[in-house]
Amino acid sequence: MTDRFNFTQSLICVACGDILVDPITLSCGYTVCSHCFPVSSPISAKKAVFRCPVPHCESPKHLFGPELLVDTTVLELTNLLRNYLPNCSLPPSPCEEMDTNKNSINLVANAVIPLLTCRSCSSPVVEPTTTPCGHTFCRLCVLQFKIDTDQCITCYRPLPKFSNLLAQAPNHLIARVVKDFQLSGLLPCNTFQTPLLDSINLQQYNVPLFISGTVILPGQSFRLPIYAPNHLRTFRNSLIPSSRYNGLCLASVHRSRPQVAQFGTILQIIGVEHRNDTLIIDVVGVDRFKLENHEEQDETTLAANFEILHEASIRQLSIEIPNSPPANDHLGLQKQQEQVSQYTVDLAESILQFIHHLSKQSNMPAGSLHTQTAGLLGPLWLESMKSLHGPMPSKLNPTAVCWWAAVVLPVSHTDLYLLLRTVPIIDRLELVISWMQNLQSQWERCRSTAIHAFSQVAQQQQ
Repeated sequence: MTDRFNFTQSLICVACGDILVDPITLSCGYTVCSHCFPVSSPISAKKAVFRCPVPHCESPKHLFGPELLVDTTVLELTNLLRNYLPNCSLPPSPCEEMDTNKNSINLVANAVIPLLTCRSCSSPVVEPTTTPCGHTFCRLCVLQFKIDTDQCITCYRPLPKFSNLLAQAPNHLIARVVKDFQLSGLLPCNTFQTPLLDSINLQQYNVPLFISGTVILPGQSFRLPIYAPNHLRTFRNSLIPSSRYNGLCLASVHRSRPQVAQFGTILQIIGVEHRNDTLIIDVVGVDRFKLENHEEQDETTLAANFEILHEASIRQLSIEIPNSPPANDHLGLQKQQEQVSQYTVDLAESILQFIHHLSKQSNMPAGSLHTQTAGLLGPLWLESMKSLHGPMPSKLNPTAVCWWAAVVLPVSHTDLYLLLRTVPIIDRLELVISWMQNLQSQWERCRSTAIHAFSQVAQQQQ
């Protein structure tokens, strides 16, 4: 067991190389002695620049400060190490580690395993996340009670921002100890999967639905205000910890009555803001799903069975191509697939060109009526859309082009849902192009009418 289980080596400070003393875990996931933290370079009397004491740290940002407390789990691990292996002030050599009494190792293992249990879910920690107050939980668990109570469930101190918790690296030391115990057969090696929205199956059962009241597309960022008591209760009942998306999610449909929407979007939570009795939830759409059946479990919970429509599993065409090669003609099928893929890219390129056309700057003389009516949406519109919804995608990512264009264009709620329920990517791209053509046609007619009416008024005044 000792050749795969090196408990002492796991508790060495990555900054000074000694056994950890009053260990502190940084948001980059590395654990150092308290006297190794922080390392700063004074710039002025009021400001200093933080330099991570870990030489090989690649994290661009760190969450640190006076509220960063001793890592209680690692502290207990080091105390156990000193109690059972008293001569461990310095890291042992491999031979010394191999000669360690087997009974001592078993005693250490029996004492360590309870420390590797999440105090929230009572299971071995998965992606251990250590809060600034020094307590470690599963990543999904700490995200959950960030929404529920906005405080650590052990010491009741406030938690960092939700976005900071999302970006925080797992506790490398505890993750390594857990892995060592798994390799030694002391902990199960089962891959962690959540009961709902797991990473294995596209078919999902008995998933609570969230009624968002609006159509939210994949790739779209959206802010959900949750303030009414019933809405808040529904939100909490619909919150799904997901191993597929490695976060907290909502299975969102835009309506429940008179008929539940057949298609919806999985929303991943990326931000939470507590305002008295109101929650402001920032989400982003990730995948679509198609309902198969649903039932009302109570007044605030609507559960459904559905299939996740992952883009990799969706056929590009909704109709069969005439004179398609037989299934055993691999070269013919490959050529056809390349043609379809190229056609998809060409459609995406047409959409991007159309958007640039709709936002172009007029080259007519300033102040003229033609200048004031030349642009459909204008360059300022395009820049504001980029700031709100991110940069324009590449034509080589037709799926992203489709959703991005749908979000930025002024189209109706009905049209958005029509796009959401259109499965093949080519059909979706062609639908977006039809919107653009109608939009351009309507604008040209309105512009022509306005110019004609202005000219009639000018003639009457002569």
